[in-house]
Amino acid sequence: MNIDPYLNYVEIGELYQKLGEYEKAKQAYEKLIECPELAALGWVNIAKIEAARNKLRTAKEYYRRAVECSPDKYDILYNYANFLLDIQDYEEAITYYDKALELEPSLALAQYNKGVAYAYMERFEDALETYKKVIKINPDDAMCLFDMGVLYCELGQIQEAVKHLQKSIELNPAESRAYELMAECFRRIDQPDIAITYLRRAFELDPNNAVIQYKLGDIYLENGEPEEAKKIFDLALKSNAVDAVLIYKRACSFALMGDINKALKELSVAIQFNPLVKEMALTDNAFENYLQDENFLRIINSRRTPLSES
Repeated sequence: MNIDPYLNYVEIGELYQKLGEYEKAKQAYEKLIECPELAALGWVNIAKIEAARNKLRTAKEYYRRAVECSPDKYDILYNYANFLLDIQDYEEAITYYDKALELEPSLALAQYNKGVAYAYMERFEDALETYKKVIKINPDDAMCLFDMGVLYCELGQIQEAVKHLQKSIELNPAESRAYELMAECFRRIDQPDIAITYLRRAFELDPNNAVIQYKLGDIYLENGEPEEAKKIFDLALKSNAVDAVLIYKRACSFALMGDINKALKELSVAIQFNPLVKEMALTDNAFENYLQDENFLRIINSRRTPLSES
């Protein structure tokens, strides 16, 4: 069959999709199903439309039809596997990634996504073995090296984690998450100064990231640098003014700086937002010298009142 007349429907369908005219796009793709050589492509495109509209059961059925039409086309199998990964059907996703890889062993993205599926299932060793195959195909895959660093860190293999994260940073020096995870690695082996260096770099790259702000401030506290910690928590609170934990951490900074009045004022505000902060204060070394302080105990034993009344 001459497929040329049907190829026009691919462009028409894509145009309607861009315009948000999904029913018209489906009608165009349905024309492809009339052509045996393009039927699988038609079903895949219709499945993608249904998935985008959150009609996942229907989308899965259309993907299955695509696979039935062309069970020997690796791209069809790969697309279906990606859909299964998106809907968190990890076991079946791995099955179809394997089928795609049988037909196209050099398909690095299939290997990578298979590793992602294993990681989501917390089968970290299997994920790492899969990622190693990706690196054999593409040694400069920064994202894969980063993910390997994440898993090695999770497994407590810090030396391997650092090695892979360093390679990832060399390939993609603008990725703040790699520096953030490097900091976590050095924090775990009790090297806070190095951890701070990496967190500072992460902060430079992504200064509005609340998680990085919190981690940097917290490690400054652990390292006995409350003044630096306060600067970071001040900045974080500009965009998260009602975050009880950030307010509490600033209270810890004041306490370690010896300014107990400001520390207790901040602690009181934090407790108003979240009473669970009381338990944190009772066990935090920042307040260990104030556990018998009358004002500290009054705040700890106070009942929560509406902020407008305080």
